[in-house]
Amino acid sequence: MDIKKFLLEIKELSARFGLPILYLDFTDVTLIARIGNSVDVFIQIYLNTEKNKLNMALIIKGERIYGVNGQKNDYHKHPLENPALHLSIENTSIEVFFFDSLEILKNLGLL
Repeated sequence: MDIKKFLLEIKELSARFGLPILYLDFTDVTLIARIGNSVDVFIQIYLNTEKNKLNMALIIKGERIYGVNGQKNDYHKHPLENPALHLSIENTSIEVFFFDSLEILKNLGLL
């Protein structure tokens, strides 16, 4: 995990999908970003390279409706149907999470 690599990927995905970066803060070991069209609907990415931790969430009106969390190679998903659940998954990427989140937003009529 490399902060610079993730920062470039977030900027590239933001530009590709026409979603502005609403918030971005990073250090040499952590990164937090919010990408979306409004403060009510956005994708949040949190990365901590010291802990090898990646958390991604689709947020609507302050609530996580979908998410993927991982530490080292242990990843789980919080599905749309029940975001409180933890379902084991294989390692994923920010790009895959973007695609999944945008599909959810389209299906909900929010995109």
